[in-house]
Amino acid sequence: MRKQKIHDYVVVLRNQNRPLIERTGWLLTILALIILSIHLLLPSPPWPLYLCGAIVLILAISNAIEKRRKKPIRFRYILITAGIGLIAFGEGLNSNVLFILLGIAEGFLLQKTEIGFSETGIVRSGWRSKHTPWSDLQNVLIRDGWLTIDFKDNQILQMETDDDDDDEYEVEDDEFNTYCQRMLNR
Repeated sequence: MRKQKIHDYVVVLRNQNRPLIERTGWLLTILALIILSIHLLLPSPPWPLYLCGAIVLILAISNAIEKRRKKPIRFRYILITAGIGLIAFGEGLNSNVLFILLGIAEGFLLQKTEIGFSETGIVRSGWRSKHTPWSDLQNVLIRDGWLTIDFKDNQILQMETDDDDDDEYEVEDDEFNTYCQRMLNR
């Protein structure tokens, strides 16, 4: 969780889709390499197709190295390069547009959800931001890396937090929980 000007606190939630997106990225990378290899084996392929294949292969190897180092990996550039390469060098606009669209979509799918806490209530980011006033809440707390939001209508949300990227904004759970109790008791 971190402090910000717009909100008193911002809690970043862990993206639960990352493992599925990563597996899909690896499968699409292998598929792109197979398709590029097939086209490179055909008689007299254009030389830029070799360049495209080399770039995709280098980016895939780079991702494998980063994965071994336990760093987050992205497939955006691999998929977009493969899609553009296959379209521009003879494949036309068939299913290769899918590579480009999935490369672009990866950025949206990997975004982490943030919940901002201010004196007026809480705001959950996403496709449609949703504001919830403190008067609709019964309890809000963070314990052991889990954010729990208890609504007065007996609905409970429990979400895993992810503050790994924001060490400089680290706020103790007790400080955040005290702030929430103060807002709830106004």
